[in-house]
Amino acid sequence: MPEMCHCGKPLHYTNLQSEAYVRRMIARCGETVVVNAGGRKWKVPRHYIALHGLRAEDVPNLGFKEITE
Repeated sequence: MPEMCHCGKPLHYTNLQSEAYVRRMIARCGETVVVNAGGRKWKVPRHYIALHGLRAEDVPNLGFKEITE
């Protein structure tokens, strides 16, 4: 089964160098990054950010795991 993007599609990089860079970042730093927006925090997949970008106002509505600690 192919690796999936948070958007529901298989990973859909159009640039192999970008994909390789993100995979190296994931190997070094982990699959997700904590994003702070509006006083709340979410774990956001690095692949999603690389493939779609991210706007703070959209984060609460994208279905990422919220950190409530």
